[in-house]
Amino acid sequence: MIDFLEGSIEDLKENYVILNLSGVGFKVFISFPTYEKLKEKQSARVLTFMMVREDSIDLYGFYSQEEKDIFLQLISVSGIGPKAAMSILSNITVEQFKEAILSGDEKFLMRIPRLGSKKAQRILVELKDKFKNILESSKGILTLEDDSIEALTVLGFKYFEAKKAVREVLKNFNGKTEKETIIKEALKYLSK
Repeated sequence: MIDFLEGSIEDLKENYVILNLSGVGFKVFISFPTYEKLKEKQSARVLTFMMVREDSIDLYGFYSQEEKDIFLQLISVSGIGPKAAMSILSNITVEQFKEAILSGDEKFLMRIPRLGSKKAQRILVELKDKFKNILESSKGILTLEDDSIEALTVLGFKYFEAKKAVREVLKNFNGKTEKETIIKEALKYLSK
C-alpha cells in the first residue's frame, strides 16, 4: 500500500493532481478542499489510499490525516464507493460532515449532489456510533461544552443550534461555570 506521495506538482485540476516522483507521474484523485490547499504550491506531500480493482488501480489523495480518516469511514459504508466519498468531501468540510453525523442531520447530507435519502440514512446509521467513539476516545471524556451541547440535543434541539447557543453562553462566562447554568442560559438564548 502507498501511504503517501511527495513530489513536484506537474498538473493540478479540481479533482486530481499529478505528482512527479523522480520522473514518474502519479495521478491522484483529490477532493476540492485538498485542491484548494495545493493550488499555490509547486510541490506537495499527499496522504494516499490505493484502491485495487480487477480493471484498475486508483490513488486517492488527502491533504490532512483527518480528511483521509473520514474517507476511510465513508467507504466502509455499504453502497458508498471511493468516488462517492470524494464527492462528499468535495461538497462539505470535514467539520460540517462530523457535525451532520453527530446531530443526525439527514437533510444537510442530502444537499450533497447525488446523495439521496437512502444513502444519507445509511451513512448516519453506520457512522454515528463510530464518530461518537472517536470523539470520546480522542478527548477521553466529553468537555463541558460538548456535554452541554449533547444535553440540548437530547431536549430536541439541532446540533448546530445547540452548539451556537452554548458557545454564546460560554463567551459570557469565560468558560468557568457549571453545566446546569450553561444549559439554562443556552435555553434562554434558544428561546429568543
